[in-house]
Amino acid sequence: MVSTLRKLTAQQIKVSERAEQRLKEIVEDSERLRIEVDGGGCSGFEYKIRLDSKINDDDLIWTCKNGAQIVVDEISLEYIKGATIDFVEDLMKSSFRVVNNPVAEKGCSCGSSFSLKMD
Repeated sequence: MVSTLRKLTAQQIKVSERAEQRLKEIVEDSERLRIEVDGGGCSGFEYKIRLDSKINDDDLIWTCKNGAQIVVDEISLEYIKGATIDFVEDLMKSSFRVVNNPVAEKGCSCGSSFSLKMD
């Protein structure tokens, strides 16, 4: 059980109006959009984006202006800090995506895999 909900700030992530609107349209009562980063994909790391009703002890929460929520765990946040969460529609699919990620060097064309910048 989570003792205190920790909030994400605008310096940690940004959320497009399109993403906020689409999220509000699709979530059920206790669902939130969960964004995770995991090892894998064609570039080394991949974004995993799904609806989830659980809150874990290491989660941080972004509450949209319309009340919809986005959840990111502490470790994943390090890989998307400063990025924008967007909802993108194209000929192939419609999906939430992490875009303009300042810690990602390059990504693949599917938008779900990336490699880290090496300073």
